[in-house]
Amino acid sequence: MKINAAYIAILLITTLLSCDIVEGPYAKKKGGTSDTTEQVVRKILFEDFTGHQCGNCPRAAEALKAIEELYPGQIVPLGVHVGFFAEPSSSGNYTADYRCETGNELDQNYGNSIAGLPNGLINRISFDSNPIVQYTDWSSKASQLVALPPDAWIDINPQYSAASRSLEVSADVDILTAINDSLHLAFYLSEDNIVSPQKDYSLTPSTILNYTHRHVLRGSMNGTWGLPLVSGSTFAAGSTYSANASFTLPANWNENNVHVVAILFKANSKEVVQAEDIKIIN
Repeated sequence: MKINAAYIAILLITTLLSCDIVEGPYAKKKGGTSDTTEQVVRKILFEDFTGHQCGNCPRAAEALKAIEELYPGQIVPLGVHVGFFAEPSSSGNYTADYRCETGNELDQNYGNSIAGLPNGLINRISFDSNPIVQYTDWSSKASQLVALPPDAWIDINPQYSAASRSLEVSADVDILTAINDSLHLAFYLSEDNIVSPQKDYSLTPSTILNYTHRHVLRGSMNGTWGLPLVSGSTFAAGSTYSANASFTLPANWNENNVHVVAILFKANSKEVVQAEDIKIIN
């Protein structure tokens, strides 16, 4: 059977057009780079309220790590040290202080330490009229959220000077679906892999001297509740906004483990629309 050149050309064009058709912004540049892309998905902010003298808190940290592994690239974790169990001792094993003004303000607003640690916030959503979620329920709540389409995308571009320890951050926010609410954008800072003692009631003795504290909330670059993305309360799909902030890292922070966490949330309910994090040094 003879197959002419015109038929082959038509067949080839049809095949190319029928494959790899992508509708919508499924991949975006990340961190201002030209060679790193990330899938545009809904990301879930997990705020793990904890303390180094909370003997049950390592179980919550383990639960959060398991969720991160179950949904890679979709979980933005923060370890928020608050309350009695986070207070430093004047001597002994627990002299470190990982509390910060931002964490304290979150605790005052939501009442996590009063509710009894460990517990957490998941996108600051109220489940059954209560935003505080016990760690045993984190996985089931995460499964309800990760499959939802994203309403926005955040691209963070950090610029860090080791000489001055100054950090300049810019971020672009793409609105993917129309939002009729005032939006705030907060820039938090976290530090990962801090090694110091942690109490763990499952062990004897109950102190882990070389415990790795992960994604510890260190503070905010623009306040606990951030700043308005723009004035107004109507955000059209396809619109893009920019924000920036600056900060000088304290000498006792390890800049190699510092992350910027950007949190876009509704001003009235404080429900998180989208979150993103990136290391300041890659």
